[in-house]
Amino acid sequence: MNGYKTEILEANTVPGGLCAAWDRGPYVFDGCLRWLVGTHPSSAFHRIWSELGALAGRKIVDHDEFLRIEGLDGQVLSLSSDLDQLARDCKRIAPEDSALVDNLVRAARRCAPLDPPEKPLELMSGLEKMKLLVRCFPMLLTIARWKNREFGAYLAACRNPFLREALIAVAGDARMSALALVMVLGWRSRKNAGYVAGGSRAFAQAMAGRYARLGGVLRYETQVASVLVENDRATGLRCADGRVVPASTVVSCADGRTTIFNLLEGRYVGKRIRCAYNQWEVFPGLFQASLGVNRIFPEAPRAVNLPLSPPLKVDGATKHDRLEAAFFGSDSGLCPAGKTIIIVRFSGRYEHWADLRQHQPADYAQAKQRLLQEIIGILDRRFERVARHLEQADLATPATFARFTGNWQGSIQGWLPTPAILGRRLPRTLPGLKDFYMAGHWVEPGGGLPSAALSGKYVAQMICARDGKVFAATEP
Repeated sequence: MNGYKTEILEANTVPGGLCAAWDRGPYVFDGCLRWLVGTHPSSAFHRIWSELGALAGRKIVDHDEFLRIEGLDGQVLSLSSDLDQLARDCKRIAPEDSALVDNLVRAARRCAPLDPPEKPLELMSGLEKMKLLVRCFPMLLTIARWKNREFGAYLAACRNPFLREALIAVAGDARMSALALVMVLGWRSRKNAGYVAGGSRAFAQAMAGRYARLGGVLRYETQVASVLVENDRATGLRCADGRVVPASTVVSCADGRTTIFNLLEGRYVGKRIRCAYNQWEVFPGLFQASLGVNRIFPEAPRAVNLPLSPPLKVDGATKHDRLEAAFFGSDSGLCPAGKTIIIVRFSGRYEHWADLRQHQPADYAQAKQRLLQEIIGILDRRFERVARHLEQADLATPATFARFTGNWQGSIQGWLPTPAILGRRLPRTLPGLKDFYMAGHWVEPGGGLPSAALSGKYVAQMICARDGKVFAATEP
């Protein structure tokens, strides 16, 4: 868009990295998209997706009920995107927590309009920073109050056990900042977190198509082995097959640890970067069980969080008392009419599964099959005829995600947004190295597709500023 001749070196056979899907018979199992921040036209992220061609006029689905929580004693809580309805439903099951619910809803409503800056802080003038402060001022106190509170500590004030379970199901990890829960509810209320029909594959392919039409070159099956450096200036890349690709500027959107400590041999590491990779917590490794079922489930919600008794044992250190299942019908664009895809995701220890795969492959395969059969049994007991009509099934482990994408510890979103980390940014340049930039979720704590795209736009702006160009972004 800004007059540069660019190439993308992609290790895999398809674009997208972690934004990926795979075929199993007539089913497309999606390993990424469940909902996307930036689906409302007023959102800054929507402008980014439009510039990248990612949405490409595809249908956006917003569900009034974004998650249903079930309890062992028959209790059910429907979580609504409408904050007023959400408050009523939560107070109905937990009247003793009315004040807590009101505070949460008030914070979500106040933070719902929050959007990222149009340019990175490094490029902002003093006046621009002042305008940003004025725009965000009504939210600042709320953001500070919730950001610095660990979600587990916030939950300790919740007196109703079932409401506590429901809230942890939305946030996902008790170590995270409580602001993460506030923002999820705010995005939902603004209809800014919808599902993009066609899922991850169509999403990534749309961006690759837009890039190609702009004149970009995308090289597939091109694994990078090292970054070439002369006089502390990045000059290109050496590929695994020995080919050299010269460049005036190099941008890494790959795994941060691999980039810094392998491709650059750890030669350009400052205190902030070393501290992050030694001390910061990452999102735990992810499992995904994917089922293709030859029937529809009209009675099933879009997503449901189920109680487990006994718990699901993943490995020696991990067990889960709850499991969340998402249902995708033909309207998702992932399977034919009359069929359903069920996706179940849960966490586990990367080290255990990576070691098992490397040193005991037969045991690894058996452990995967045992877990998959347990999950099929759980779903079959809750929803009739899952097992009887099951046509396709597979299980991806943290070792699977690491093998296909190289992400450190199999972490699909990078740094965990704890109170100590959320809001902090790793530098997009490395100390002492010129003409080299980093983008992606390893420089944007919180991770996910929106922050990866945002960091890419910021880097493009920084390159233009370096070269004295006025950055311009266009839409197709």
